[in-house]
Amino acid sequence: MRRRCLFSLFAALSVAACAHPVTPVPVEPMSWGLVETPDENKLAYGEPGTDNVVLMLACEPRSGEVLVTLVDHEDRAAPVMTLHVGRAASRRPAEAQPDMMTGGFLIEAVTAATDPTLERFRRGEPLTVQVGARRTQLPPAADEGRRFVEGCRAA
Repeated sequence: MRRRCLFSLFAALSVAACAHPVTPVPVEPMSWGLVETPDENKLAYGEPGTDNVVLMLACEPRSGEVLVTLVDHEDRAAPVMTLHVGRAASRRPAEAQPDMMTGGFLIEAVTAATDPTLERFRRGEPLTVQVGARRTQLPPAADEGRRFVEGCRAA
């Protein structure tokens, strides 16, 4: 008897599911976007035209320093951020701050615009950012990466 009730319930739910078609929501693929102004250069990886950003690189033009910001969902005490590009790796002390927009955290670290990992990234290699056990792999940024890194280097 119980099996028959469960089967009937399953059949009713299946029919109801068929009666309400699911419309797929188009999802824009993530990509790199570069914004250059006289005061600040930003290279972000995320959904174009939205605030959905995974990683942002920012600098004052010709300052020689790059701020790397990774959006995370966990607060990490005394985090360390490691940038990997090919065989080059660079470890940087980082800070976690609450992100009011996502409810998560922004993990931020500063590195030199001449950092070997950024140099390889500038040449078109993929970038991996690691904080704790989380590894975020990003595709090459092609021309945007080159322009960003060159714009951040000290004169």
